[in-house]
Amino acid sequence: MFTTFKTKNETTVQQISPGLIDPCPYQPRKLLNKQALEDLSENIKENGILQPLTATKLPNGRYQLIAGHRRLLAASKAGLETVPVIILDKSQEEVAVLAVIENLQREDLNFFEQAMAIQSLMNNLKLTQAQVGQKLSISQPAVANKLKLLQFSKEQQTKILAFNLTERHARAISRLPAEKQDKALDHIIKNNLNVSTTDRYINSLLSPTPKHKKKTIINIKDIRIFTNTINKAVKIIQSAGVKADYSTQEDENYIHYQISVPKARV
Repeated sequence: MFTTFKTKNETTVQQISPGLIDPCPYQPRKLLNKQALEDLSENIKENGILQPLTATKLPNGRYQLIAGHRRLLAASKAGLETVPVIILDKSQEEVAVLAVIENLQREDLNFFEQAMAIQSLMNNLKLTQAQVGQKLSISQPAVANKLKLLQFSKEQQTKILAFNLTERHARAISRLPAEKQDKALDHIIKNNLNVSTTDRYINSLLSPTPKHKKKTIINIKDIRIFTNTINKAVKIIQSAGVKADYSTQEDENYIHYQISVPKARV
């Protein structure tokens, strides 16, 4: 069931039954705040849907949602018979790109969900990082930085979000080897480190300050060992037929060792 009308800018908006609209397969949002959805549903009951959903028509007569996932769920929960939908004539590739762009522009989509949206787009359309960056109007390095966040386990992602760490916190931690990340994450949370302090902490883990070698203290026993070593070296030279001379002289501060070896065999 649906009706149509025109907006001020002549965009066609149709009133369509929620039951005819299929969810977007490229929807990156995996977690929905139940209370927020309940609040939105109550608001829709009171005021209706102020911003139309966006969808494309499928060959089987149904519709595939492009944008408005939460609004559609809230409208169904509110018991609305129809919802306002802007119908766009788009290919599946265009639908995928538009769905991701719409979600990336939402402030309440966390950075892990943004990364998953980009990864999903790359997988579905077989795109490189440069190609997906071009479609989303972001640089290839920015795409790479987003995707790097997906190395975190689900448990790590949950902890990062639960303690309100930022994307920059996460990117700093991602520089560490996997086996060091959990300990670093716990340290950052426990000490409530800001981004700058976190960067310095991660740098210290990646390039630890070298430990200074302990100064060797030489005692009299060591000196005798050195003297015996020199004596043995001289004897080895002499046993080879070289007439080497060896003498020592001692004053208040030093013991002087002198070894004389002829340039030619005598």
